[in-house]
Amino acid sequence: MKRFSCLRVFVLACFLFQISCVDKKTETINEVVKLSLDDIETVPEWLKLNVDEVFGNDGMNVWVPTNNFQTSSLIRVPRFPRKFSDKEINKNPSLKDFEIINIPNGKILELTGVKNEQISAQIALGSKRDISSISIEIDNLSNQEGDVLNHNDINVRMVKYIPVQRARSEYVWSPKLETIIGEGVSGTMSPNIVGDPLIEIDTISLPAYRAQPVWLTFKIPENISSGTYQGNIHINSNEFEKIKYRIKLTVLDNKLPNPKDYKFYLDLWVNPSVIADYYKLEHWSDEHWKMISKYLKDYASRGGKSITTTITHEPWRKPWLNNSTRSQIAYGYKSMVQWTKNKNGNWVFDYSIFDKYVETATNLGFSGAINAFSMTPFLTKQKIYYLDEIDKKYKILEVDIRDAKYKTIWTSFLISFQKHLTKKNLFKRTYLGFDEKSEADMKILHDIIENAAPEFLNKIVIAGHPEAGKNAQNLAISYMFFPEQPLVKKAVVPVLPTIEDRKINNKITTFYLCAEPSHPNTLTYSPAVEAQLIPWLALKYNTSGYMRWAYNNWTENPFTNPVFIHNQGDDYYVYPGKEGPISSIRWELLKEGIEDYELFLIIKEKENISDKILQQAIELATKNQDGRYKNVYDIVMARNILLKKDSL
Repeated sequence: MKRFSCLRVFVLACFLFQISCVDKKTETINEVVKLSLDDIETVPEWLKLNVDEVFGNDGMNVWVPTNNFQTSSLIRVPRFPRKFSDKEINKNPSLKDFEIINIPNGKILELTGVKNEQISAQIALGSKRDISSISIEIDNLSNQEGDVLNHNDINVRMVKYIPVQRARSEYVWSPKLETIIGEGVSGTMSPNIVGDPLIEIDTISLPAYRAQPVWLTFKIPENISSGTYQGNIHINSNEFEKIKYRIKLTVLDNKLPNPKDYKFYLDLWVNPSVIADYYKLEHWSDEHWKMISKYLKDYASRGGKSITTTITHEPWRKPWLNNSTRSQIAYGYKSMVQWTKNKNGNWVFDYSIFDKYVETATNLGFSGAINAFSMTPFLTKQKIYYLDEIDKKYKILEVDIRDAKYKTIWTSFLISFQKHLTKKNLFKRTYLGFDEKSEADMKILHDIIENAAPEFLNKIVIAGHPEAGKNAQNLAISYMFFPEQPLVKKAVVPVLPTIEDRKINNKITTFYLCAEPSHPNTLTYSPAVEAQLIPWLALKYNTSGYMRWAYNNWTENPFTNPVFIHNQGDDYYVYPGKEGPISSIRWELLKEGIEDYELFLIIKEKENISDKILQQAIELATKNQDGRYKNVYDIVMARNILLKKDSL
């Protein structure tokens, strides 16, 4: 009996040990799912069936999106790919870009680029089985002469999928997501997800019945020899044998300038306040300034020109709950100028934060305009936050631009601001910024500026309607007023003649996108090709470049709850990572479109190429601005025309 009890204990111990092992295995599987880069807990069986129909291999499926390595980055790979009917493809031939055609081991993947350019490409993976420990390795690429493009110049990132969410703006003024999203958004509300952030991670695991794109960015050095460079890319996993492909990169003689020398005028409004709030840093602390520098450096890598500064708290306010107002973004904006009402009732201003921000940005290469926002808020009365020196308390003063008090306050500021900028040798660079103000409001503001500091009258930047151009040295026109766009007939003055008149007078004119129009755009779920298309539109309409109101206005968690008020992605191009910015598909392709712009100008100025051929390239690249139906090879063909590789 005693021996039997010992046996029972032994069996029970073995059983408990086995259960423990199962628990650890389950825990490991759960960790694998967490690393799957989509944060989806359950997938309906019917959605898996969609994928089952297109994964032709029982093992590892590997394909090149669009079935062309050169255009592979120009679509978003749906997480749950599906089969298309002949009827669907006949109606929309661009759907063929989303078909999965497995590529054999050893296939040559070809790219062409120029010196000092980056080129993005994708390969995609998937299986009917769970795959663990996927890693990608790339060799050095070399040519026959022994010259090398180092593998460190090839950045390998994984596309992360985030939820698609509806926004309040869709019910008020902006397009609904149904008019924007194409095949790159997958799930059909079960749930809808889209690939956008690009995550630097060495090893991932991929659950069954999902597609995982691998984003490859080739950074071609400016001093590399032209020629053909080759090397291998290796795909490793625990479940399958190693797969190898040959990369063939042809580098042409043309060379692009460095970003700081780009002629394309990129004007994105960076918000340093959000950086402190998101990372839970003390505003304007040493840690905050270090993180600000990382984001400004990232913006500079695209050739950013302007520096956005705030001279009041919350320049962009909107009506809110219970008849209140608040910032139109999740975190808001802090002023870079400290307003104080002294014991004598006079206004005094501390510009130390403003000065340090300008200095920080300038040291990182920003030598363009300093845009100061704003004498007026976006859609509400102005609330001026100030320190009352008498009782040492911060207070809020609400004023309207038609109030006599408003004129008195801003007269004091403008006089002080001009003196300070002149002393710091910054007046020449600094502009007063206004966002979508009516002509009547601008008349009032014009009179105040003229009486207080008339030198500012030629130093105004405005984002809005084309008729605002008469008040602005730097004007960003809403793309909604451009040809073939919804508001073209409502423009008080036509856009194209306005642009030409301003160019003759050496005035900067850009166009801007916000949560509208539906196409083209760079919302999180916009078709990927539209991001690279945007700089070609600057060529088409002869603008100086492109403006967008926000570079980094995140929600509290843009990976799981990516919407605050406006259409998803309107507020930010990059995502917040632990150590700094995480790039996105949109951000990479915008840069590559800017590179196309620079290449166009170089060829126009230095090579014997007719205006007719140049125009053919522009028309081909911009032929269809709705990326859901666009032939993405149009962009490559347009470049090839410039490089004399193809002709029409």
